[in-house]
Amino acid sequence: MNIDTKLKEFIIEYGERACILLKAIYEESSSQRELKLGDFSVKGLKSKLKSWGIDYNPIPLILKLEKELNIIETSYRSTTQRWWRILDRGILERALRECNITPQHRILEDSRARILKIQLHILKPWEILGMLKNIQSKNTMTKSDLELVKRIAFNELPILIKIKEEAESLGYNIGLREELEVVERIIEVLEEVVLRKESSENKIVWEVRPPIPARGEDI
Repeated sequence: MNIDTKLKEFIIEYGERACILLKAIYEESSSQRELKLGDFSVKGLKSKLKSWGIDYNPIPLILKLEKELNIIETSYRSTTQRWWRILDRGILERALRECNITPQHRILEDSRARILKIQLHILKPWEILGMLKNIQSKNTMTKSDLELVKRIAFNELPILIKIKEEAESLGYNIGLREELEVVERIIEVLEEVVLRKESSENKIVWEVRPPIPARGEDI
């Protein structure tokens, strides 16, 4: 499979998000900065995307372009900077013609983003946050409050965090911003409830204790 075909598949898989990134790379590589350690940098790309009203981490897709498609390579890397050079500018230009987009286009939510959005809404993070904030407002927790907090911490929260991490790693945090902010708020409130809400008068023991053996059984 040649590079052009691989790049077409990359565009099909990641949709307009991929095209916008490719256009940002092309424009950054065409800029006339005095100090350049390559064709484009992480900082420059993020700045370009932000100027278009797009705020997401481009690194995962950049690494795919480098490691899987081999159309760019690292030209400079330090603890604070990373630059790449384009190996074949003609391939990039053909890919942009394949895209046929402008920076003003919004990022369309592809199938995976839509699935993540559905999963988040099924879990009803707004309702979870509301219940936790209600518990947070109390001076002490009841037994039913404790059971609810345990259920959220061990059941819903791991799934919410997994969805949040996937959305951010794939660059969907711009399209799911509101939902992901709610998940982050759930984590904050849950930390407050579990770690700071216990009072000296009504201290809750969270650890699981072994059952007390029946009379006559070995300990």
